[in-house]
Amino acid sequence: MLPHLGRGRGAWHDVRMADRTDHPYSIDVRPCWRRPGRFVCSIVEKGAPRRYGPQSYGSFDEARRAAQARLRQLVFEWELVGS
Repeated sequence: MLPHLGRGRGAWHDVRMADRTDHPYSIDVRPCWRRPGRFVCSIVEKGAPRRYGPQSYGSFDEARRAAQARLRQLVFEWELVGS
């Protein structure tokens, strides 16, 4: 029997992620006001002004996937410089 499994200090569910630093970015996808039926996306950095890319997408999911791909690049670069 494992004495710490499931209760008390040291239990697997007690692991905290407080020392993990979250990246400062978020994704915003919304309908394009210039081209109805299309979507635009932006990646927002905390404290920075929101900027949308020049490209619009045919669906919400397509725009979200494009933003997620760019977000992965940004987070990778952010981790390299040590947050």
